[in-house]
Amino acid sequence: MKLFLALIIAAFSFVAAAQTKIVSVDAFDMAYAGGLSFKHYEGKGSDRDDTTFKFNVNYAQAFPEYVGLMWKAQVYWNREDVDFGRADALTSEFGAGGGILYNFQAEDIKNSPMLSALVGLERGSYEVDGLDDKSGFNMFLTIEGGKRFDMGSYSVANISYAPTISLQFKRYGGDIRDEYYKNSRDLRFNFLKFDILF
Repeated sequence: MKLFLALIIAAFSFVAAAQTKIVSVDAFDMAYAGGLSFKHYEGKGSDRDDTTFKFNVNYAQAFPEYVGLMWKAQVYWNREDVDFGRADALTSEFGAGGGILYNFQAEDIKNSPMLSALVGLERGSYEVDGLDDKSGFNMFLTIEGGKRFDMGSYSVANISYAPTISLQFKRYGGDIRDEYYKNSRDLRFNFLKFDILF
């Protein structure tokens, strides 16, 4: 995974200018922006196998004409496959969003308090063994605020510790709304979050 992070940094560094671009990595979407895990549980009855894949990229870039303001984009794909006798399940979520990020100290972004708003669309699919598949398009709004603390420069990038608090509102659609959930709220304390600034 460290190699994966290095490749992401290298991909963005060829267009880098000092502190005008940000890639975020946080613990909620697995460190280094992605991961793959395989778990096997041996039980009294059926054994259980869990396969989880997560990929998440957060990116922001400055508007040259607006001091402190950046556009922000997020792409993610989360998939969990559970094989557990008669309780097999597959959950898949693919989403993308866009919004704005404001840095309150534009002259020192690597130590700046920040506030962002992101809106997006997610394609969700729930497959439970013995039931019809349920899927739909879900809309979400995420509001996030926090502060960066400079940890130093490494090659062309600067790393900042960037703890935040975020609140996400989601409205489910399609079969998911009809059968399972209508809305959700997700409050997160992102205490293990880092911003890579270019």
